[in-house]
Amino acid sequence: MTGAFGNVDVTVIPRIYGASELGVLSITAPDDAHPRVEYIGGELFVGLDETDVAVTRGQAEAWTRPFREVLAESASAAGPLPEPADGVILVEDEALAAAVLIDPVARLAAAQVEGDPVVFVLSRARLAIVGADDESGVARVLDLAEELYEAGGALVSAHPITLSDGAWAPFPWRERFASLTLRFERVLRLFSVRAYEAQTAALARPDVRYIDPKIRVLDTGVTTTFATWPRGVASLLPVVDNVIVADASSDGTQLSVATMAQFLEAGGEAIIRTGLSPARYFVPGDQPS
Repeated sequence: MTGAFGNVDVTVIPRIYGASELGVLSITAPDDAHPRVEYIGGELFVGLDETDVAVTRGQAEAWTRPFREVLAESASAAGPLPEPADGVILVEDEALAAAVLIDPVARLAAAQVEGDPVVFVLSRARLAIVGADDESGVARVLDLAEELYEAGGALVSAHPITLSDGAWAPFPWRERFASLTLRFERVLRLFSVRAYEAQTAALARPDVRYIDPKIRVLDTGVTTTFATWPRGVASLLPVVDNVIVADASSDGTQLSVATMAQFLEAGGEAIIRTGLSPARYFVPGDQPS
């Protein structure tokens, strides 16, 4: 969309953000340099890009038109929804995906799915719409989520949303699809791992170790996350199911395992929850070698 903002003509297109990406940008591009976004629901936000560069808070403040008005207009030009395939409508155009998020009542009116529309914004180019009564369709979306994780690249959110009184709200998948609990829990952990990896890549620094989580599948089929903390090293530890403490000595490295809750309790006030998003805990120690 092209429009006049102040005395300048600019072309802007919608841009979808997840909470974890904005958490990183709050540090790397703070204050007026931060992308100007509108909150959608769940972990989702929508902003604008001008020639592949985010429109910032500082830029939007100088516009003569309200940001929300420009955002709505930029999404209005998007085309219709694709036809469903096996009960799932897959949107692979970010402008259309943003239009669904910005104007859901109008955009989802023609969605031919089983039950109320449920939306997964897995990545900027993968928005999936499925019916709240379609368990097999939801399972197919979870398959797609795993495929996207395995393919690498940036992800947005694995938390589905649905409309409630015309506004977005979290979809209560635990209540609706109890049989898919293990699948959901696995996908949520996969997306969490990718978010932490992106955070580490953007914020890594020499005086503290950013520790990334890893995935482990138990014999029961349950997917869990763990992180290994080298005892005595200043670290930023992700929120995981289990923490492996590696204690190096002249006799070799000794390993012990604790749940996240046990590790935090043992560390007491020395371990500090930071303001990072996704969340990390600062564990004091020596600077990494």
